[in-house]
Amino acid sequence: YAWMVLLQRNGVINDALIALHIVDTPLRMANTMGAAVVGMVHIMLPFLILPLYASMKAIDPDLTRAAAGLGASPTRSFFQVFLPLSLPGVFAGMILVFVLCLGFYVTPQLLGGGNVVTISMKIQHNVAMYADWGAASALGVILLLAIALIPLVAKAMGAAYAWRMR
Repeated sequence: YAWMVLLQRNGVINDALIALHIVDTPLRMANTMGAAVVGMVHIMLPFLILPLYASMKAIDPDLTRAAAGLGASPTRSFFQVFLPLSLPGVFAGMILVFVLCLGFYVTPQLLGGGNVVTISMKIQHNVAMYADWGAASALGVILLLAIALIPLVAKAMGAAYAWRMR
């Protein structure tokens, strides 16, 4: 709800932009795709950062020190040692966020103002407005299949990553 207050026509962000003479009239920021994306990113970011942090915390610092001792620059040490070892956390976070985003309903509805449509919103719309249970069921099955494919994709990505690390 805080984003709704911040992004309103006479919200804090528009007031600041006008006070700083960046814009003359308030911008339309609420009820847009951008507002929905900002809200969704704000909610989902911890679900990406936590697995990433756990993965990075498990990396032995001696590995990057060894790379530096062998003459690698900090940039090269990051890209050749640290980043590849943190990729499992990146993939885990991406999968978690993707699965959670498939069911997003409230945030896009509130911040997008009905202009942003997610699959869960479409399912609800088909049932509530048209009593079209068949279409809603078909969308539900598509959603279920998308979620069921995640472990297969994750396994393939893990196998490709393991093969590349040999």
